[in-house]
Amino acid sequence: MLAGCAQQQVEQSQAAHQPPATQKPVHYRTAVQTKQKAEQPKTHLVFFQSNKQKSAPQPPQDIWQRLRTGMALQEDYNHPGITRQVEWYASNQSYIDRVMERAQLYLYYIVEQLESSDMPLELALLPVVESAYDPFAYSNSHASGLWQFIPDTGSRFGLRRDWWYDGRRDPVAATDAAISYLKYLHDYFEQDWLLALAAYNCGEGNVKRAMEKNRQQGKPTDFWSLQLPRETRAYVPQLLAISRVVADPSAHNIVLPEISNSPYFDIVEVPDQLDLSKAAELASVDSNELQLLNAGYSRSVTHPDGPHRLLLPIDHAKDFKLALSKTPKAQWAPIKQHIVKAGDTLSGIAKKHQVSVSQLRKQNQLGSDLLRIGQQLKIPGSGVNSPLAAASRSYQVKPGDSLWRIAKTEKISVKELAKWNNLSVKEPLKLGQVLNLQKGGVNAPSQKKVQYKVRRGDSLYRIANKFDLTVNDILEWNNLKSKQLLKPGQQLTLFVDVLRI
Repeated sequence: MLAGCAQQQVEQSQAAHQPPATQKPVHYRTAVQTKQKAEQPKTHLVFFQSNKQKSAPQPPQDIWQRLRTGMALQEDYNHPGITRQVEWYASNQSYIDRVMERAQLYLYYIVEQLESSDMPLELALLPVVESAYDPFAYSNSHASGLWQFIPDTGSRFGLRRDWWYDGRRDPVAATDAAISYLKYLHDYFEQDWLLALAAYNCGEGNVKRAMEKNRQQGKPTDFWSLQLPRETRAYVPQLLAISRVVADPSAHNIVLPEISNSPYFDIVEVPDQLDLSKAAELASVDSNELQLLNAGYSRSVTHPDGPHRLLLPIDHAKDFKLALSKTPKAQWAPIKQHIVKAGDTLSGIAKKHQVSVSQLRKQNQLGSDLLRIGQQLKIPGSGVNSPLAAASRSYQVKPGDSLWRIAKTEKISVKELAKWNNLSVKEPLKLGQVLNLQKGGVNAPSQKKVQYKVRRGDSLYRIANKFDLTVNDILEWNNLKSKQLLKPGQQLTLFVDVLRI
């Protein structure tokens, strides 16, 4: 439905935080003035502390209560443009369940940051619209992460992006950047949040031009009066609609999951590069959960140049620090070795291990691309010697397959198979689609279904290169023949590993 809002398109078409308690107030009363003796003419006001004091306001016990108290956009809830969006959310409890299950990892941190910035807490629901709260969400406009930053805007707001790491997928870095961007837009549009939200979706230039056009025609320049792209006209009502449902779920027959008003994760600094699988082992954390919290790392290992920051479930952080202190550094980031054979080339080795030639040169301090037989090369950021990668099992969809048939063959439940792959049990499968066959598989979260619209000048080779796919993959997924010409506007289904592009 929305360009750059990857997850909701697919869905619709298919900790111990206690805000510091304020000090208990002292209540006073004035004594009744009594007659004084003639020799004591002065009147004295005597103050007594009340024995019965009001108890301090208790902090909200769940995040929804806290979020509701900080909502500030309610005046627009009754606009007719919101009604059909509210109806869609109200009739899709299963969608709410899936999205809010993902949101529980990040929601407290986002609410906390918005509150400290004195911003409407409805904005904590913007990732519902943008990405369905999936840090690996990816769109064909190359928007990525919870907040769906495109590369240029991400760089503009300080999100680092290189071979090892993409800050757009980092829940903490991307949230901080999104708040900075939204504050900038709010100021740019003279404190109008709806215009700021529209600009977040389609760019401030588009909104500014639409406003200027209305001025020239003597029309109002509020959001509802502007001629904006269709996606943007739906985007703002979607946020207001999900906010309306969260504000009063029972009125819409929706049940929200219990999410405590307490931090889910702790930010832990480590002094050197660390493999995520090793971190999962030391912290006794599910590997899939660890990857969702640390989605910014593209190579299953922290950045070699630091900072080496990890997000860990808060109740596991202390044990992790202790276990790490007892683990030799040589075991922190195991690196795979490749022994050069006859016919090997540096580019061929790089392609085989899915690393860049420049990183291969840097890791091995090579001054040229010349290799010698028997030479040992270190493969950077591979993470393949770890239990995490070794335990991963996957299945590539073949003709005639269905979730039910695959689940029966693999002796797992359809519900589990769908959950592990972020699918609806009724969602049809695509030829060549790769499914994760077990909980915690490392590859499942990063593979995303993308609907790509063919542009003028596109070719199968160019599209394959852009998304790091093979031409054969694209042909099979879309039932195309190798000599078939592409047409501008044609829709292609792609299954993209967002960690590799």
